[in-house]
Amino acid sequence: MGLRYPAHVHGCCFFVTSTFRDWRKLGAVPGFYEALADSVRYYARKYQVEIVGYVLMPTHIHLIVMVAEEKLSGFMRDLKKYLAQQVARELKLPPGGVWMPRYDRVEIKDTELLRLKLKHIHLNPVKDGLTEKPENWIWSSAADYILDKKGLIPIFKDWI
Repeated sequence: MGLRYPAHVHGCCFFVTSTFRDWRKLGAVPGFYEALADSVRYYARKYQVEIVGYVLMPTHIHLIVMVAEEKLSGFMRDLKKYLAQQVARELKLPPGGVWMPRYDRVEIKDTELLRLKLKHIHLNPVKDGLTEKPENWIWSSAADYILDKKGLIPIFKDWI
């Protein structure tokens, strides 16, 4: 079964993961998640990225995005660069000391894989012992899907 909207309308769908350098728990830094969420919202608008799902974890992030493939690298580059500079200043880290140098992406070509990846990211905080229920982790799109409650980052649910 294919996604509801073809690639030429909303771009391709990707599962993206990016990790903080040396698996640092930057999520424990006060204000870090807020800055990360602000950055995701800003660059999603700038690059016309539809956020389908997300989770912000202490050591990494997962995003599911619909975007024209040629815009994905610019979105990730600017998102990581901005955050690296801001966090580096606040934590007095050297530039480039926030993120691992690359990010991973998997193209999602069908609804079954999309649902599987959403389940994976929404259960991430539960598996890590951060919350008992996925919808209670505010740094995730789980409440958008489970409770139909708007989260901190607007998500695109028209694929359903």
